[in-house]
Amino acid sequence: MFFRKKKPEKKEETVFVDLNNYSMQSRVQSDARVKIVEVTSSSDLKPLTDLAYRGNILVLDFSRFADGDDEKKTMARHLLKVAIDIDGAFTEASERLMILSPSGLCIDKCRITHKEK
Repeated sequence: MFFRKKKPEKKEETVFVDLNNYSMQSRVQSDARVKIVEVTSSSDLKPLTDLAYRGNILVLDFSRFADGDDEKKTMARHLLKVAIDIDGAFTEASERLMILSPSGLCIDKCRITHKEK
């Protein structure tokens, strides 16, 4: 009596696209680099600031300074202001290492743990 007509099933067609005809540059050239810098004194702030404004990632080694050194704290505050100014990120990775990254590159600190079975 009241039957619904079944809609005809559509057969899916597989379409292959040859991507060899399309050229795409796989690497984007950039002047930005990862710079690992051993900080020795507050006179290093100007070159560090210049490197940060050029978009480099700075890994800063403060191992020459004692823990709680006022000069180290002052430089860290200055570098934090630079990070805010360039819309970047600044963090302390350890007591001796700090990282400043440019805009668009976040810094995540995480701990990797291994569970024994």
